[in-house]
Amino acid sequence: MIPLARRRRETALPDVTPLLDVVFILLIFFVLAAAFAVHGVDMRLPKSSAARAYAGRPLEVVLAADGSLAHAGQPITLRDLAFLVRRNGEGQTKARPILLIPDRAASVGAFMETVNAIRDNGGERLVIAAQPTARNALP
Repeated sequence: MIPLARRRRETALPDVTPLLDVVFILLIFFVLAAAFAVHGVDMRLPKSSAARAYAGRPLEVVLAADGSLAHAGQPITLRDLAFLVRRNGEGQTKARPILLIPDRAASVGAFMETVNAIRDNGGERLVIAAQPTARNALP
């Protein structure tokens, strides 16, 4: 006798275990890469009793003791700084603050040129990094 009822076919599902393994390995890779991507610069910051902690992701500009400027670890000129500041404010409702990190030994002239370049190009949210001191301590 021939069976008339059709057999139900089992649908084969792909094995997603290797895909999950790859996703988790990529996640671990990017987390570790992000942890090592943070670069710092050793600077002798000026001291200030008005210094406060700052949180956020500002546009960082470093003013070295010799008057040279750097952004993201790359040397820049005042013209490059002007371009960065203008680009920072374009197309955004709220531009990122600009964090100026001056070396304590930087000249006042170089500091003022940098501040003027930032202000002249629309950098209204300027934050200057300083080393906090005791409130009532004399310099």
